[in-house]
Amino acid sequence: MNVLTKSLEAIVNFFGFILAKIPHRCFLYAVDFFAWIMRILDKRRFKDAMTNLGIVYGDKISQEDKKIIIKRCYRNFSFILLEGIRVVYLPRAKYKSRFEIIDEHYILDSLAKNGSAVFMGGHFGYWEAMATILPERYRQCNLASLGRLTDYQAINKLIISRREYWGVKLIDKKGAFKHLLKMYAKGNALAGILVDQHMSRNEGIEVDFFGKEVTHTTVASILSRRFGIDIVPVFIDFNTDYSKFQIKFYPPIKTKNTENYESDIYEATQSQAKLTEQVISANPSSWFWFHKRWKARYSHLY
Repeated sequence: MNVLTKSLEAIVNFFGFILAKIPHRCFLYAVDFFAWIMRILDKRRFKDAMTNLGIVYGDKISQEDKKIIIKRCYRNFSFILLEGIRVVYLPRAKYKSRFEIIDEHYILDSLAKNGSAVFMGGHFGYWEAMATILPERYRQCNLASLGRLTDYQAINKLIISRREYWGVKLIDKKGAFKHLLKMYAKGNALAGILVDQHMSRNEGIEVDFFGKEVTHTTVASILSRRFGIDIVPVFIDFNTDYSKFQIKFYPPIKTKNTENYESDIYEATQSQAKLTEQVISANPSSWFWFHKRWKARYSHLY
């Protein structure tokens, strides 16, 4: 296994180095080629995305428009993967210059007030930049991001090493809550949580999302209530050729702390789902439509 891990790491690092050195136009050729391969080999994602678009839009948009969105989704996914391979080899100053930051005062005010906060985002645009460009700006905090590790040690090592390169601790989603409680109990904590994936009913609660019931994680809501901190939404979109990125912060969501615990958690969690819906509606082609987001209630459609 050690040999396999080192071999995979060497291959990924080699291609990452090459991709970081070639002109951006050539990098886009690689992105488009890899997206084309995925469209040919991974028909399941196409079906899941078409199902999701049907749930959200029905006949409001044509099948052709849905296919255009899905094609862009494959391209976005290809970019995320290849950019993740090469990002550690990109000059930091040049990399940072590609980002525009809007309304950062929301997170700065929250940290100044409480010392800690929770980043809330989704699989939208260049979501991986939450763990690359943002950590350097908030080094006064203990930084962490939630991620799903695989069954393969070699791949997990690559995922973890990429996070640690930017000074972020990766917490496996499996059993993450107890680690987050310890982290926030110490103070000066800032963890990023993506809240737009399907989960089992015993892991979250049901909320309304695009007019349909879905399961939604309550982790951010619980942390906000228990520690009296803000949930600061942040979404990172990209332009057509992935040369520029816009980081946009939104007004904080704070879980109430009344005698009705369930109502407090539901209200804050529904607010997160509603904001995510609004962000997606503004630019549907930037969302990751491949997740089986409505599986809890509509598993038969998948």
